[in-house]
Amino acid sequence: MQQRHPFLAGYGVIIAGAVLENGILGTRYLMLGALWGLVWLGLGLAALVWAKRALKRSEGGVFLVQDGPYAWTRHPAAAAHFLGIMPGLCLILNTNIGILGILYAVYLFFQSVEEEEMELEEKFGEQYFAYKERVSRLIPCKM
Repeated sequence: MQQRHPFLAGYGVIIAGAVLENGILGTRYLMLGALWGLVWLGLGLAALVWAKRALKRSEGGVFLVQDGPYAWTRHPAAAAHFLGIMPGLCLILNTNIGILGILYAVYLFFQSVEEEEMELEEKFGEQYFAYKERVSRLIPCKM
C-alpha cells in the first residue's frame, strides 16, 4: 500500500502564510497564542506517536489494527496532523493564512483516502467493513 502525505502541502501553505503575515505584512505576534500552540502541537505529536506505535504492531499486514487510537478514528495519524500539529503550528507561527493550509491538506486527504480504504477492504474483507461501520474516518469519536 503506497503511503500518501497530503498534509505536506498543507505545511507548505502554513509556512508561506507565516512568511507573508509576519515577514512581509508585519502582523503583531501573540505570546499567549504561541504558548497555546506549543500545547496543541505537543498533544498532536503525542497522538501521532501513539498512532505510529499502534500501527507498528501490525508490520507485515497480518491483522487489522482496531485498538488504541484506531478505536477512535480509522486514520489517527492524519487526525493528529489536522487536529493537533497543524493548528498548533499556525498558533506558534502566528498565521491565520495557515488555516487555509489545513483545509487544503484535508481536501487532499479526502481525495486520496478512498484508494487506501479500497485496498484495506480487499485485504481484510468483512472485518474491515465492520470496522468502517463502527469507527469514524477522521474525526476521533466512538459511534
